[in-house]
Amino acid sequence: MKRGKFGDRPGTDDQLEVATRAVAPMPLTTQPMVAVRPDGVELRTLAHTVEIARTAIIQAAGVPSLLERAPLPIDQTPPEVGLTQHHLPEDRKPDGRLILHLAPDSERAAQFRVLRHHMLAAGRPQVIVVTSPGPGEGKTTTAVNLALALAECNRAKVLLVETHLRRPQLASVFAFVPPWCFAEQLAAHRHQPLLPWGAIDIPQLWLHVAAVNPKADQVQLLDAPAFAIAMERLRLGGYDHIVIDAPPVSGTAEVNLLQDAADGVLMVTRARRTTRRQLRAAIEQLSTRKLLGTVMLE
Repeated sequence: MKRGKFGDRPGTDDQLEVATRAVAPMPLTTQPMVAVRPDGVELRTLAHTVEIARTAIIQAAGVPSLLERAPLPIDQTPPEVGLTQHHLPEDRKPDGRLILHLAPDSERAAQFRVLRHHMLAAGRPQVIVVTSPGPGEGKTTTAVNLALALAECNRAKVLLVETHLRRPQLASVFAFVPPWCFAEQLAAHRHQPLLPWGAIDIPQLWLHVAAVNPKADQVQLLDAPAFAIAMERLRLGGYDHIVIDAPPVSGTAEVNLLQDAADGVLMVTRARRTTRRQLRAAIEQLSTRKLLGTVMLE
C-alpha cells in the first residue's frame, strides 16, 4: 500500500491507495498493522497494512480531548441493565465474522488485538462509533471483533450496540432474536430515561449486546436525542467500552448524530472497493475532531 496525500496522483480517484492523510501525529497511533480478511481467507503477505492515524488537520491551538461532550441533565445514578443470557448454538458453525472466537490464535485475530492497542492508546475512548463511507465495507466485522478484543483485555466490561436500524446484522452474527429491540428501547427511554435497559449476555465471549430486531414490523429512523440519552445512561452502567455498529456515512446524517454522543469515530474501508473520493467525502461530512482514524480490510 502506497502512502501519500489525498489527490497527489492525478487520475487515480477510482482507487483507494491511501487510508490516511499527512497530518499532525497522534501518539502511538501510527504503527502499521496487518490487513484483516473478514471472509476467512488467509493473507499471502504482511505487506498490506491497517493503520490508525489522525485523518484531519488539527488546529495548532490544541487538540480537544476525545472525551469532551456536553452532559445531559439527567439522573447520574447507575442504570439498571437487565441481562438475558444467550449461548452460541452448538449445532451449527458460528458466523464467520466472529474471527476472535473462531480462530483466536490466528493472524487475523492478532490484527484486531493490535487495533485494540491503538484504540486504548488513543485516550481510551469509552464510546466508539464504527462506520464506513458506504455499505458492504466491513464495519460490522470490525465492530464485532473490536468489541471482542476489548472484552478479552483484562476482562473489560464491553457493550456492543447496534444502530443500523434499516439493515441490522448483530442478531444474525450471534444467532439470537433480541427480546427487547434496541430501537424500541431508545423510544421508551427518551421519555422515561430511568427505565431499566435490556441486553444479551454472551458468557462465551464476555460480551453484552444490544441489538435491533431484524423482524421488526416497521423500520424506524434513528432518534438522535434518544440516542444521546441512551449513551449518557449507559456510560454510567459500569461499561469500560461501548462499541457502536453504525450505519454507513453516505446518504444519511445518522452518523453525524451518533458522533455527537460518542468519544470517537473509527472509519472502516475495504481494499479495491472504497474509492479515495468516497473516503474523503465521508471524512469531510463528519466532525474531524472526533475522528480516531481509519481501518482498511483486505
